[in-house]
Amino acid sequence: MASSVNKTGMAATVRPAQPGAAEYDPPPSRPLQYFLFCAFVITALAYISGQRSDSTSEEISNRMRDAKLDRLVVERGKYLAYTKLGFQAVEQKRYEIAVSNFQNAILQQNTGEAHYNLGNALLLSSKTNEAIKEFQSAMNLDPKIRVPENKKSH
Repeated sequence: MASSVNKTGMAATVRPAQPGAAEYDPPPSRPLQYFLFCAFVITALAYISGQRSDSTSEEISNRMRDAKLDRLVVERGKYLAYTKLGFQAVEQKRYEIAVSNFQNAILQQNTGEAHYNLGNALLLSSKTNEAIKEFQSAMNLDPKIRVPENKKSH
């Protein structure tokens, strides 16, 4: 094998000429090898970290959505429970208790139906002005709500 001396004084090996091959084979550079190895490790860690953060953010958004749905289910359950208690109190002619339960139902879900129920309970407990305000709130929240024919005043 033939050798030659480069400008820095180090011997470089020259291989016999092969078609398409370079005649000069530089010596291995330790600092370059360390740099390339570190760059590879950092790139791999960044890729893994990015993949993990993507899945983590997706998991977080799923948890937030699930928590919101759970809260809505709980609120709906409480709304229905208070509404049921309100109707039971109306049947027993305990209108003040009915008003209280319908107010609690509104705190759970502010809907036109809830205001309508409260308005009826207020009307039954002879609080006409407050009942009218509740009926107006019900109409503002849900324009489809109409007073049934048999409950309209003459």
